[in-house]
Amino acid sequence: MRAALLGSTGMLGKKMREKCEARGIAVLAPARQEADLSSPVSLEDFFQKNDFQVLLNCAGFSKVDSCEDPAQYPEALAVNASGPGWLAKLCKTSGRRLIHFSTDYVFNGEKDGTYAEEEPPRPINAYGRTKWMGEKMILAQVPSYYLIRTSWLFGPGGRNFVKTMAGILKNLPSAEVVADQKGAPTYTGDLADFTLDLMEKKAPDGIYHFSNAGETSWFGIAVEIQKCLNLNGRELVPVPTDKFPRPAQRPRNSRFDLGKAAGALARDIRPWPEAVREYLLKELPLEPA
Repeated sequence: MRAALLGSTGMLGKKMREKCEARGIAVLAPARQEADLSSPVSLEDFFQKNDFQVLLNCAGFSKVDSCEDPAQYPEALAVNASGPGWLAKLCKTSGRRLIHFSTDYVFNGEKDGTYAEEEPPRPINAYGRTKWMGEKMILAQVPSYYLIRTSWLFGPGGRNFVKTMAGILKNLPSAEVVADQKGAPTYTGDLADFTLDLMEKKAPDGIYHFSNAGETSWFGIAVEIQKCLNLNGRELVPVPTDKFPRPAQRPRNSRFDLGKAAGALARDIRPWPEAVREYLLKELPLEPA
């Protein structure tokens, strides 16, 4: 099998490429100018000139607060919404499978329980709206597809909360951390394995929710980082979201129902503390500061 991978230099894309190659999947990883999500002509040309069976779209405009800027919103809209729509159309007409990644930010976070795949999206920020529009454009084409929503992503090769907080705890005596947002972090390695397992098991097309198992808050993750790195002398202070005003509103509840994902794999999903510990102890020390 040969897969085309968009966004191969991003945090998820790097891990996806690593996992594909480990499983013997040949990876075609074009630079942005070769397959530009904001250019339908570029995408059509790429599909015509290259041989692959699966398109893995790990690309996206993921600067959540920047999406609120009217000057940057058009780019976010093109990359997160229009581009995936074109990918879906091209995959459908050429008989290829599309695998696209979306976000917990398509939900407003007001629900008390966990979010299942069939829950109606109600985004509360511009980033969430662009991602939801991309979902709708994919679903309108009805290609062969997996649309995987994920949350609180971390892993090697990019900026993420776990890496940032580890640095803060190593260098500062105390830190204030938001404690009133609920969810679960997602390790890029586990997300990549889940994606490839769906392909190998020939799971039904559709939307899947995936994060590491369990639930916590940003403060809870910080406490786990502190424990893993033996930095118990540092003071962690739980604070409300309002303590750190941001241009984009964040959902207070990002917890996923993982029943469909676990059922597709026929196994349990790894708990988030295990994934955080693996990253902190095995991969983070190898990353540049």
